[in-house]
Amino acid sequence: MQQTSTTRDVRDVYIVPRWAGAPQDDWYPWLSEQLEAVAAEDGFDYRIHKLAMPSWDLPVIEKAVDYLQEVLPASSLNSQVILVGHSVGCLAILHYLANVSKSNPESQQVGGVLCVAGWFSVDSPWQDILNWMDAPIEYEAARRLIPENKLIVLLSDDDPYTSGYQENERLWVERLHSQVSILPGRQHFSAQLDFDVRDAVRDLAGAMPAMAS
Repeated sequence: MQQTSTTRDVRDVYIVPRWAGAPQDDWYPWLSEQLEAVAAEDGFDYRIHKLAMPSWDLPVIEKAVDYLQEVLPASSLNSQVILVGHSVGCLAILHYLANVSKSNPESQQVGGVLCVAGWFSVDSPWQDILNWMDAPIEYEAARRLIPENKLIVLLSDDDPYTSGYQENERLWVERLHSQVSILPGRQHFSAQLDFDVRDAVRDLAGAMPAMAS
């Protein structure tokens, strides 16, 4: 038993929380438990990194990027790394990947990126959100570090913060060639469990037989 666990591949899953979110919030602890529970079935050892982002009550792009580069330097990127963003966490990941791509052109691609309730605009923004909405992202630079068909976006048809989900979907596809799913009744994906999130991570990890049904 011990021998097989040490020989299995590893998937490092990094979770970047929503605005003011912490490692113990929403579906983050549940996702960790779920992935650990299916590790033997999937053939991977999942290492979950639920990130405590700095100053996350009022997130600042530069602090977020600096922290992500500290936690996950360019030299650590490889196909076993999966990035999971929730809400503003999705934008933090894009800024980080674009920065790494530009400053370290030889960086390896990650295994995949999952963006949950990711937005490019919100219905009633305040100044701190406008700072994120207005900040340019070099999408092509970010996309260079994500394999084709390995950027999955999950949106809801009743998100209270981004009612224009069709426009959001269009932008994810147009700007980043994302695979977007619109799910009914998820609001801002703030529930304590969500099997679509779990299965999307497993999909990115390469657990296709488990996903076949």
